[in-house]
Amino acid sequence: MISAKDFSREARFIAGNRTTRLTWLALMVICVLALVLGQAEIQRQIDTIERTQAQDEIERAVTLSSSTEYGGAAYAAFSLTWNQPDDAAFLAIGQRDLSPWMLRVRALALEGQIHEADNFNPELSLAGRFDFGFVIAFLLPLFVIVLMYDVYAAEREAGRIPMLTATAAHPGKIWSMRIVVLAAGAAAACILPLWVLGSVFGGSASALLAASGAVLFSLVFWTLLASLIAFGNWSASVSAAVLSGCWLVLALLVPLSGKLIIDSAVPGVDGAQISLVQRETVNGAWDLPKPDTMDKFYASHPEWSHSAPVDMPFHWKWYFAFQQVGDETAAPLSQAYRESIARRDQLTGLVAWLSPPVATTRLMQGIAQTDVDSVLAYEQRIRDHHEQIRRYFYPMLFEEIPFSTNNLTGFPAF
Repeated sequence: MISAKDFSREARFIAGNRTTRLTWLALMVICVLALVLGQAEIQRQIDTIERTQAQDEIERAVTLSSSTEYGGAAYAAFSLTWNQPDDAAFLAIGQRDLSPWMLRVRALALEGQIHEADNFNPELSLAGRFDFGFVIAFLLPLFVIVLMYDVYAAEREAGRIPMLTATAAHPGKIWSMRIVVLAAGAAAACILPLWVLGSVFGGSASALLAASGAVLFSLVFWTLLASLIAFGNWSASVSAAVLSGCWLVLALLVPLSGKLIIDSAVPGVDGAQISLVQRETVNGAWDLPKPDTMDKFYASHPEWSHSAPVDMPFHWKWYFAFQQVGDETAAPLSQAYRESIARRDQLTGLVAWLSPPVATTRLMQGIAQTDVDSVLAYEQRIRDHHEQIRRYFYPMLFEEIPFSTNNLTGFPAF
């Protein structure tokens, strides 16, 4: 059992080493910088959402008030959707750096709108934005290596081992205390800025507590690994090389191999292909007999099958019917796309069992609500809102209600 007196004495001894102090300080500075940069990015996104919200409301009000027909209003009225950052999003930008977090949609075919600027990459990344999650997952292990690679070899090479253990009742306690002190200093360098800045940035106590747990998870693993290697019967330089190799394998080679296996196991669906199928269906509808399009639409929307036949060259209800048919034609590909994203994320979770940095990254993104699940949930909210917009205009179009701007006052809010 390590007594408080022994721990305090060892802590003073370790803290007296200039290199150790500078290492702790450098780690703390990097954590502060990562938290500040993470918050700056999230605040930029929040500001962008708020500015766009105000502009979107103004533009839609002008569009609806100046419309002269329901179809024209449905065609021109955009509605902003957004994925509001969680209070703890500054911890790990995660998928918010890879996927859209704001999208304006209208009553036209949705698949093309979602995948028009498709830049979401669900694959396992080897590197991410410089944020707190990245520091804890990939940089903290390097600091642990720097602190502990020569914890035993340096004393042995200096010939101080007999002196250190001569009067000790339990020689192992000396080294365990030294390891604990070094790890405690690293933990403080990470967790202290986390709680101070996290509280300032509005992070909840539960999120900060969970993030602290992720820090300790990473720290404990690498401390145990460093201790196992550092107390081997070899020189400090060999220990450093072996530990660096372990970091290279666990932080880079395992994730890279996992990515290649995931790519092979789950090829995925290209978002551009979904857009292409939807657009070809929509564009092809102009050349088809109108009853063909309406019959397809009524098959999935029987509640409007009583609507009068389209017997003119152009009718807005026919136009929005083939927009919806375009979405329905692309629906199997779209479903496969979302399933491939979810499946790849599941397989990445399996890779995390072999790569603590990947596991830490996933933990941080889960705490920050910036993981793949949050992306898929936002996309589903977009789809639900688009459904509300369509259902809002359909009665006016298919019942052929006489136009009045008063009927456009209930536009659904996101």
